[in-house]
Amino acid sequence: MRRFLVAALLGASAGPGLAQHLDDRVSIQAGAYFARVNSEGRVGLPDGGPGTSLDLEKDLGLDRSAVLPAVEIGWRINDDWVLNGEFYALGRRSERRLEREIMVGETTYPVNARLAAGFDSDIYRLTVTNLLFQRPKFELGAALGVHMTDFALFVEGEGSVGAEIGAVRRESRTLFAPLPTIGGVFRWEPGPRWLVSANVDWLSLSLGDYSGRLINAEGAVAYRLWRRVDAGVQLRRVDYRVDVSRQRWDGRVRYRLTGPAVFVQVGF
Repeated sequence: MRRFLVAALLGASAGPGLAQHLDDRVSIQAGAYFARVNSEGRVGLPDGGPGTSLDLEKDLGLDRSAVLPAVEIGWRINDDWVLNGEFYALGRRSERRLEREIMVGETTYPVNARLAAGFDSDIYRLTVTNLLFQRPKFELGAALGVHMTDFALFVEGEGSVGAEIGAVRRESRTLFAPLPTIGGVFRWEPGPRWLVSANVDWLSLSLGDYSGRLINAEGAVAYRLWRRVDAGVQLRRVDYRVDVSRQRWDGRVRYRLTGPAVFVQVGF
């Protein structure tokens, strides 16, 4: 009798542990993205000149490596449609002496000027996916979405405008750039506890004051630890460029993020 009760309890606890990933109606994922960063920026001059093209890591001394916190929420609306929202953020600060003269907005910063700089970007992704091909352990879909980035860039140090004597000057720009994307989604359960997934978002277009290009590609492997709790690893590459033609900021921002991520996910 005791053996029967133990077996029954083990069976009851094992059942939820082996629940299929593709059965989750809602999922919440939190993770950390260990990214190698390459970023560029340019702020046009008041007279219409292009300004100095800056390698933000080489010229301003921003770190090339960063850990980005990330949160993603997924909702399987019905058997054919899935809605996903994601947020991750990149923030860096630096201080260094310039190795060349640069021009940012109205200000010229000379060689050997001591400069403080910062570059922040909050990235929001929203996609809706239509599952075009489905099997019990496999699904393939097409996605439409929007990739929204909130930028903030500043440089501060001894600089001059025209013939004026050098003084501490700060140039800063902010920008919110929402750009639509198209993409694809792949999900496969090779075993009872495993999920392999991949998705890609793509964009290349001009829209109002912006023209942009985006490739966001990622692949992940997740393992179901207990009931509906997963742990996983991911590899992601983001290549993003936006050209701006506005009174406040006529220029360009570009960043490339490449690296692994780790995450924990809970399904409901």
